[in-house]
Amino acid sequence: MSVLAFILEPVNDYEKKFAIPLATEIFFIDYWIPAISELELKWSAHFSTGIDITCDDLPQVISELRLIKEWGIQHLAEDNRKHMTDRIELLIRKLPEAFQREGTVVFIG
Repeated sequence: MSVLAFILEPVNDYEKKFAIPLATEIFFIDYWIPAISELELKWSAHFSTGIDITCDDLPQVISELRLIKEWGIQHLAEDNRKHMTDRIELLIRKLPEAFQREGTVVFIG
């Protein structure tokens, strides 16, 4: 299993192809969960089970992703740190692009 972000109910080719991988299940459990727990995060705490994100939720989700990235920089060895921060940077950059139409919902899980 993997944790990824994709658009629920896509209406065009762009939305159908929109998929951003965050982590394998093992990597998520080993590295993301400790960060989320230590930082007591609200939104990303649901990534492992899945959560729907709307455009209104975007600022809070991106804020939490930045916190996780900083945690990773401080706590992880180089290879794992790079893997985590690269995926977070990709999600921060691409997630806003998902909301090109009103009513878009992105599932992260």
